[in-house]
Amino acid sequence: MIHLPKCQTDQLMQLISAHYPSQQILHISDLSNDLHEALYDYTKKRDFEYDLKTVGAEIEDDGFGRDHSGFAASKLDLSAKGYNRHAKMYENIFVTLEPACLESQMDSFFKKSYRIMKNAGIIAVIVQRDAPITKLVKEQLEKDNFVALNTIEIFDGYDVVTAKKMHGWGAYSVGF
Repeated sequence: MIHLPKCQTDQLMQLISAHYPSQQILHISDLSNDLHEALYDYTKKRDFEYDLKTVGAEIEDDGFGRDHSGFAASKLDLSAKGYNRHAKMYENIFVTLEPACLESQMDSFFKKSYRIMKNAGIIAVIVQRDAPITKLVKEQLEKDNFVALNTIEIFDGYDVVTAKKMHGWGAYSVGF
């Protein structure tokens, strides 16, 4: 597991608006880094809901998550028809998946993510800097009607590709 320095994860947390109470945050991860721990601490401190969906990995049962009432962890099958079961909508979605995993499902991944985001929600995909996957992620996000694409260089060796869902854009092309 790659350790992400606290000062850098604190910068990433600035993507989450601190002005609104009771936000819902989703993190789709293969647990290849420790961003889930930073998100856990951030959401616990602010009493936000935090759903961690793991792909091909499990959190060790060492008590993680027991003292945060808004935390839920579960496995996720990327080929599933949808990524949530209870019609929950998320303000922010963080994605930390290995490039091969993301690339194999990319065509449907962002469409499914779009469907579970609130209007003006932000998706943040952490990818290796200067890797071919970065360009593919940007192209797919644009194709799936995300707007305001940006690349942020926060982490050493990684880029954070962010995009925003805009109200009413692309509702018919993502499977509604």
